[in-house]
Amino acid sequence: MNANILVETDGLSREEWLRYRKQGIGGSDVAAILGISKWNSAISLWLNKTNQTEDDTQENEAMEWGTIMEPVIRNHFAKVTGKTVVEVHAMLQHPEYPFMLADIDGLTEDENGNPAILEIKTASEYKRSEWEEGVPTYYQTQVQHYLTVTGVKKAYVAVLIGGNAFRVYEVDADEEIQQMLIAVEKEFWNKVQNMIRPEMDGSDAAKNLLDNIYYGGIEDEIILPDDAVEWVDAYFEASVEEDNAKAKKQEAANHIKEFMGDYDKAKCYDHSISWKRVTSERLDTKALKENEPELYQKYIKSSTSRRFTLR
Repeated sequence: MNANILVETDGLSREEWLRYRKQGIGGSDVAAILGISKWNSAISLWLNKTNQTEDDTQENEAMEWGTIMEPVIRNHFAKVTGKTVVEVHAMLQHPEYPFMLADIDGLTEDENGNPAILEIKTASEYKRSEWEEGVPTYYQTQVQHYLTVTGVKKAYVAVLIGGNAFRVYEVDADEEIQQMLIAVEKEFWNKVQNMIRPEMDGSDAAKNLLDNIYYGGIEDEIILPDDAVEWVDAYFEASVEEDNAKAKKQEAANHIKEFMGDYDKAKCYDHSISWKRVTSERLDTKALKENEPELYQKYIKSSTSRRFTLR
């Protein structure tokens, strides 16, 4: 294995680990840079790496269970395959491209006795179909990133699906993909170092960024450039698709409700369905304003934001 050690992680707190991750690009960052992540975007990642957003130091429930299950899956992989697995308590760094970082779950050997990486995953039952044809693309890029950093030629991906289905996949190093990753990550890291924002995307991070840097207030009407036309058209098309999707969703819900009748709960294969009466209470602000105007004014809270409309 040719990688350098950036820092030993044994005993490192999560806060310290996150600070070291900001020194480069980790395997889980790659899918966001490529625009194929389901959890992150290039802009969100850029804001984090440039210290414009704070790290969430708390693990969510899925992350917590992933951490709990990691040694279990590691041990089961060793038992099933007969391979020895060594834990790596270090954040690794590419010897030539130091911004490429790797936290690997383990080192083992391939069938010829050469070093191989072990990557451990957990997936919910709802993600089972994503693993039917092999390792999902957004995880493949992560594994290829690790192979690039370490110089190792093979990885094993051990995944526990739905808490009861164990699968092992092999991923071979792909030189073409690795060269692409080096180029893409190098370009992204240059943007981080030089504070050059990535292209605008559809993420919540991008929306929040725009809301925070453009406050409005200029009442004169601006004529947008020709480049804006494609995005105006795209907005209209997406609005139509959204309306159609809502109508289809409501139609499906209505048919299901008709099947359920007066039953509050139902099962359909692996799906659980609920249609229960719910009583909710809300403050009648209109009545409060009319009957108790002083009290209303005392507790009213104003907020200002920009509302986007396109007709």
